[in-house]
Amino acid sequence: MTRTTIRATHSTGDRSPSGLFRMSAWEGEFERANAQLPRWYWNRDQRRRHYARWVEAEAETLAMRLSGLLRSDTPGETASAARVLVDELSRDIDWARRLEDSESEDDRFAHAA
Repeated sequence: MTRTTIRATHSTGDRSPSGLFRMSAWEGEFERANAQLPRWYWNRDQRRRHYARWVEAEAETLAMRLSGLLRSDTPGETASAARVLVDELSRDIDWARRLEDSESEDDRFAHAA
C-alpha cells in the first residue's frame, strides 16, 4: 500500500493515517479488557475521543522505542525504514490530537446550544 493509498483510506477517522491503528481494533481490545463497559463508551463522540487518546499514546510509545533503537552503527537500510515508520507514527500522533480536539470542540458547541 502506498502512502497516497494509506492517506486516502483514513478520512472517516476510523483508522490512523498510517493504517496501523484502527478504531475497531481499539474497540475489540477495550471490550475484552473490560467486563463492564463504562457509560461513556456508548456515546460515539466520547468513544472516538478515547480512541484518539489511545492512538496518540500507542504511536508515541512506538515512535520513542523505535527511535531509541537507532544507533550510528544501525545499517542504513534498516535505519532508513525505521525513520520512515517514525515519521508515519508522528503523523498518526498529530492526527489523533486533531481528532481529539475536533471532538472536544463538538462537545463545547453541543453544550452551548
